Amino acid sequence: MATGSRFSSYYIKETKSGTTPASGKLTPFRLTSSSLDISIATLESEELRDDSETADFRLGARSVEGTVSGEMSFGTFDDLLAAALRGTWQSNVLKGGITRQSFTFVEYNADLPSGQYTIYRGCEVNSMSLSLAAESMTTVEFGIVGRSMEIADSLPAGLSLGERTTTSPMDGFSGRLLEGGQEVSVITELGLSVENSIEPRFVVGSKFSIDPSVGRRAVTGTANVYFVDNTLREKYLDEVETSITFDLIDPTDSTKKYTVKVPRVKFTEAPRPVDGEGDIMLNMGYRGLLDASVGSSIEITRVTGATF
Repeated sequence: MATGSRFSSYYIKETKSGTTPASGKLTPFRLTSSSLDISIATLESEELRDDSETADFRLGARSVEGTVSGEMSFGTFDDLLAAALRGTWQSNVLKGGITRQSFTFVEYNADLPSGQYTIYRGCEVNSMSLSLAAESMTTVEFGIVGRSMEIADSLPAGLSLGERTTTSPMDGFSGRLLEGGQEVSVITELGLSVENSIEPRFVVGSKFSIDPSVGRRAVTGTANVYFVDNTLREKYLDEVETSITFDLIDPTDSTKKYTVKVPRVKFTEAPRPVDGEGDIMLNMGYRGLLDASVGSSIEITRVTGATF
């Protein structure tokens, strides 16, 4: 019987979408959960019969869908962050771009007697979500859209397992958060999402997608804020543009951090529900827009050499 305690996940970047490299090392995905799986459409005959039976049924077009989640740590997910932004790291800076990147994902169930490996090919990062909370580990979730799946008894030929990173999970106690360039200390939770609107494209003669379509990048997020004054509500009502910047710092080595910046932000909602006699919170929503000076709606800077 398969158990989560004997489960692991790996990935390797593809040169051609849907084709696993002939050699290389698989990068361990330090995951906490995975819903990656095959999604298969169904076809059912609409033939009318006097015995009220269904004449035929079969499986149809197939695609890979799901999410893989983990605790954010330094140097662990850099390849997937770049894929989510469709960009490349340039001098430790990552911005939104148009470069599509695909991966082969391999999942391993160590306690199965056979077919321990599930191989997903042509996988692109459709979405990325970061979640920061005052009393929790910082988490990251990648939404995956892929092209094919197979079950195997061994790794793809030519591939071997790489070493997993050992950096500590980041948390909400470390780092700092700025809104409009000013440090704030009244936000209890912050979420950031990047969506790429990647969807399968099916053609006659194949059950699997050709290169999937891709849409505009959407950078959105949420923030739960103690309601101490009307500053943020007024920015929402008056459509005042601002920015959101936050640091994700390695808790055991302050020379390692990511600075995530959404340089041009508009708030999209600011409800402040009252439920009982406790603290009133603002449940802010925001949207990132193209910033001309940065050239992107989001920028991630990887810092490795200074003490904070």
